[in-house]
Amino acid sequence: MTHVSTIDTRSIEAGRWAISTVFLLNGAGIGLWAAHVPTVQARMGIDTGMLSLVLLTIAGGALMAMPLMGGLTGRFGTRRMVLVAGFAFALMTAVIMAMPRLDLLFVAAFLFGVSNGALDVAMNANASEVETVRGLPTMSSFHGFFSLGGLFGAGLGGVLVGQGLGHGEGALMVGVATAVVLALSAPRVMGFAAHASGSHFMLPRGAALGLGMLALLCFAVEGALVDWSALLLEERTGASPASAALGYSAFSIAMAACRFAGDRIILRFGAVRVMVIGGLSMFAGLALAVLSTNFVVSSLGFALVGLGAANVVPLLFGAASRIPGMHPGAGVAAVATLGYGGLLLAPPVLGWVAVHSSVMVALGALSLSGIVIALSAGVLRK
Repeated sequence: MTHVSTIDTRSIEAGRWAISTVFLLNGAGIGLWAAHVPTVQARMGIDTGMLSLVLLTIAGGALMAMPLMGGLTGRFGTRRMVLVAGFAFALMTAVIMAMPRLDLLFVAAFLFGVSNGALDVAMNANASEVETVRGLPTMSSFHGFFSLGGLFGAGLGGVLVGQGLGHGEGALMVGVATAVVLALSAPRVMGFAAHASGSHFMLPRGAALGLGMLALLCFAVEGALVDWSALLLEERTGASPASAALGYSAFSIAMAACRFAGDRIILRFGAVRVMVIGGLSMFAGLALAVLSTNFVVSSLGFALVGLGAANVVPLLFGAASRIPGMHPGAGVAAVATLGYGGLLLAPPVLGWVAVHSSVMVALGALSLSGIVIALSAGVLRK
């Protein structure tokens, strides 16, 4: 295992780019799946309700894996767990799009979720260790690579589906390529001393609970925009379905761009100030998107939400990895589990609110999450 005192600058930078590659590959796999969802639904002949169960199975698998991976990273080290989870994710990326029967699709969906949740915790824990030995803010750029990978994977998936390779053939090629790139990056993924006797995942409490609740709010906003931004634009601005989809694109592109600039911004202004501004931007952006009846103005509001949310989660994950008495993987697992719980629960909860009022009211209420995040930024000082 690598020890901080013996790490040279070249090894640190190599480790930084290696784990950045893992973030990119993970994002690409998620984007690839997103592009294949309509094709999988059509091939299986399932309705929206059954598709929702498939998506829920993926989320359930991820939520089950995250706390377990928190303990495994402490016991075996983050490098080993990154590689194990990474190769499992590459395999399931190839498998899930090719399932011929509904029962097998549910099995593949669960394992895809497990591998994704495990990889999410392991790579964030390893990234936080790289950030620590680097001595400079780095976590935002790692998440930037994930966002970039998502955009690339979704675009590539669209091309594969358009070429008639959307029934598993294209995904198999991407899965093999992912495994090859991961194998080439493996020697440069940094290894750090395991802490088998350290604290592994428990029910979140104290600092982990506070950070996790803030992550839940941030992920809730992201999950809500995935499912409800287009409908809001249609209802409020009269946009066509094709144009309404651009609202979420504005959010995604703004988030990816700001994450790549995030490390320099944090170094310049400090983590607490960046989180305060981020929370206020999320509030202002959602409020603007909800209140405006102009398509361009509402889309700019979604972009403002992306700019604000971009660096909140990286900051929270970085803080989670430095909780005293907890291994980085355990801290990240605790916060990530609560965060992804928000991603899972927010869309249906907001849907219930929307049914009894409107999408405008549901997203308007969610905008208050930004105020809570801004007011809670002082938790990063601890």
